[in-house]
Amino acid sequence: MPAEQETFSIELRAVEGVCMQQVRDSARLRVQHDQDGEGNEISEKPPRAPEDERGNEQDDQVAVGRQPQPEELDRARESRRQREGGRDRRPGVEIGARWAPAIGALAAVALAIAVRLPFLDAPLTSDEGGYAEVARLWERSNTLYRGAWVDRPQGLMLIYRGISDLGLGSTEGMRAAAAAVAVMTLLATMLLAFRLGGRITAFSAGLLVATAGSSPFIESFTLSGELLSSVPALLSLLVFCAYLRSGRAPWLVLAGLLTGCALMIRQSAFDAGIAAIALLVVRERRRAWRPVSLLLAGAAVPIGLGAASAARVGEWWYAVVAYRGDGDTLFTGSPIHRFHLLTASLPAAGKALAPLAALALLAWWRAPLLLRLWLGAAVVGVLAGGNFHAHYYLQLVPPLAVLGGLAVSELVEARRQIAWGACAAAAAAALAFAAPLWFVSGVAQAEAIWPSDPHLRSDAAVSSYVKRHTRPHQQIFVVWAAADVYYLADRPPSFKYLWYRNVQAIPGALPAAEHMLAQRKPALVVAAQTPVSIDPSSLTTMRILRREYRLVAAVAGVPIYRRLPHPIRTPMPGPVLF
Repeated sequence: MPAEQETFSIELRAVEGVCMQQVRDSARLRVQHDQDGEGNEISEKPPRAPEDERGNEQDDQVAVGRQPQPEELDRARESRRQREGGRDRRPGVEIGARWAPAIGALAAVALAIAVRLPFLDAPLTSDEGGYAEVARLWERSNTLYRGAWVDRPQGLMLIYRGISDLGLGSTEGMRAAAAAVAVMTLLATMLLAFRLGGRITAFSAGLLVATAGSSPFIESFTLSGELLSSVPALLSLLVFCAYLRSGRAPWLVLAGLLTGCALMIRQSAFDAGIAAIALLVVRERRRAWRPVSLLLAGAAVPIGLGAASAARVGEWWYAVVAYRGDGDTLFTGSPIHRFHLLTASLPAAGKALAPLAALALLAWWRAPLLLRLWLGAAVVGVLAGGNFHAHYYLQLVPPLAVLGGLAVSELVEARRQIAWGACAAAAAAALAFAAPLWFVSGVAQAEAIWPSDPHLRSDAAVSSYVKRHTRPHQQIFVVWAAADVYYLADRPPSFKYLWYRNVQAIPGALPAAEHMLAQRKPALVVAAQTPVSIDPSSLTTMRILRREYRLVAAVAGVPIYRRLPHPIRTPMPGPVLF
């Protein structure tokens, strides 16, 4: 006891007599000494077994000590399973995140195809049948823009020729080709949305293109020029974004080439090129002349090749460029008539694009300038045509979808619960309008989608009659439109202008058509419209039909006339000689 007390007193005196610095040193030395000791203690003890190997050992020890409670054992085992399950789920989450873009793109593609399948039996449109007929005439050695006249560039005709070579010349084949092009448009839109806004923007844009962009009320299932030209236009913007990141001139030239290819399919497909040029001017100002020149030089290559490949540049220029001034522009004809056409097209466009446009409006002011310029140029492209057909509005789908995707992305970042609900509502609204047409016949679909074109409901029956009552080399004539009848019947036209607007707008076309009828060139005449519909003040066409042709049938209410045989002129009797 005295020794212990003495030791205690010595330690107290040592602590009382130490200064502040010594206290800190003592603490550090003490820690170091303890750490040295701990190292020796750890080395002397055998290592413990892993948890999964010690499970039985712990159970044995518990069994020896006392009988464990059943609920305690259950809790221990459940916690062990949760820990093991967490380790197993972590790689699955990583794999899911890695494959999420591909899964989202495939889901959007499947949806875009599924909503087009009910329209495989929808009638072929006048544009589809007319383009296919011009491509077939061109393939059969007729001169393009002369014997086979069309107001579209060669790129569109080449695509239709390729579709025919692939064996997709039937109505169902064209619908399948349109679905394939729609898939390419969807994927290109998602890529562009990913570049401009990220993954959420891309997923949302893909969903919107697959639903609102697939609405039948804007003729999304048809093989229109707007649908075909959207692919190179979107690729042009993707390449232009690559130029904005790298600043390399070859990207500009390639963007121009793709813009020129889009223009060689449809003249109004200038939206991507105009947006790129406008952005360069805004950013570079006076220095923009060099990149703009490179982009225009690239666009001039396919256009120049198209002009050079024509039989006569003048004929190509009139059909592709100058004809716009005669017939199909916003500033041609009566402004009241153009306004009437616009207002008549808005209900169908609203069923498809109104919810999408409302969603896109949320991101307008925060969207990249390139995207806003693109949408503005697309609006100009829709208005420039002047006729406001429903398929014109397809040009608005990609920019509106990307804007809608940006709106959803911003709502997600702001932690708004309405984000995905807004996207789903826009998609569901477009599907809700289209759903009633999924379960009706093709004729009923045509009646709902093209109420002002009643001939589309009877063109298949008329074409079948024409094919049965004529030989393959015999020519026919359709008064004044329904160009698809020529293609479906596989009979050559007796007049080079196949569309109503051609005969109505081109100077001298109507007298030439009447002269052709007076010469009795067509074996059959199909009166899809009344002969006086183009010029109510003139009865010349009706007189020619009554004099040189005979009404032989009325198929689905459409009159069909057959050419009369040549009259046999008997010589007048001479004088009688006695």
